[in-house]
Amino acid sequence: MKCVSVIWTLILCAALFAGAGSAAVVNESSKISELNVTLLDFGPVGDHGWTYEAHVGASKMSGMLPYVNLSEKENAAGPSAPQVLRECAKNGAKLIFCHSYNFIDAIKEVAPEYPDVIFMWGGGTEKLAPNAGVYYERIYEAQYLAGIVAGNMTKTDKIAFVAALPTSQVIIGINAFAKGVASSNSKARVYVEWIGDWYDPGKERAVALSLINKGCDIITHWSDSDATGQTADEMGIDFISFGSDVGRFSPRVFLTGAVWNWEPVMTDIVESVHNGTWSNHPGREWWYGLAEGGVRLAPFSKLVPGDVRSLVDKKQSDILQKKLAIFPGMSDEDLKAMYYLESNVVGELPKL
Repeated sequence: MKCVSVIWTLILCAALFAGAGSAAVVNESSKISELNVTLLDFGPVGDHGWTYEAHVGASKMSGMLPYVNLSEKENAAGPSAPQVLRECAKNGAKLIFCHSYNFIDAIKEVAPEYPDVIFMWGGGTEKLAPNAGVYYERIYEAQYLAGIVAGNMTKTDKIAFVAALPTSQVIIGINAFAKGVASSNSKARVYVEWIGDWYDPGKERAVALSLINKGCDIITHWSDSDATGQTADEMGIDFISFGSDVGRFSPRVFLTGAVWNWEPVMTDIVESVHNGTWSNHPGREWWYGLAEGGVRLAPFSKLVPGDVRSLVDKKQSDILQKKLAIFPGMSDEDLKAMYYLESNVVGELPKL
């Protein structure tokens, strides 16, 4: 019996030694019975945009996957972001959705300290650590379609675009929208002005008013608040929303909008962690669009004519069937390096 005990002791020690040796990488050898997932938001859930839709998507994901324990923290992307990430990891989170480009430095700093935790960078452009991935959505596909609506419906040939910050993703969105406009109206121009932050309703309103005063009769935006929509409603200017379907807030002027849907991508990422296949995903990068249900166009309001609706439906079908490429010949890496504006855009990018 002593001999058997010694043998089992040696086996147990060997197993413990092997486990210690593999601690430097994410353990994906088997399914996890229970998975602690944390969503870290850039701003408030009530922004009616980026953060709100992430909250909705994560909630739907956790509702579908019974093994998920979901926690969420708003306004987490500030100076204390590294400490927030550390607290999440110490409290048992095994997958952290860092839902903003602004988490870049925090992930770089903290991810190497917790190699058994997976950090997903929302809106990111590169791998920041072996245990860090990227997820995003091809919102530019919906923005292209929205541009077709704007190009057909403008009467002044001046369309306003209120933009947060000149990151590659925002620039892709502006250019896709401008391409949609150009495809249906070669005379129309897209006027761009910058807010200087993702969430600043006061500054956003000021920028929206500036563009409206320049003669723009349709306005859209890339920002986290609905200040543009509120301003459009006050001024009687046709409005194309961004991020969420907010037509209920401005029914007098709402046309359609580009809408995030984070449930599919979050669900697939969580399942890959649960199933032990996260590391096998190409580049550990998830980038979902119309085809995967990651983005969509908000339902048209009664202000949008039937022929415009039919045209947009046709173009959406062409995108889904790969008959239409919004940026032909450009790879995802090319898109992420984009730093120019289309010829029908009136505005400037800050010099690099």
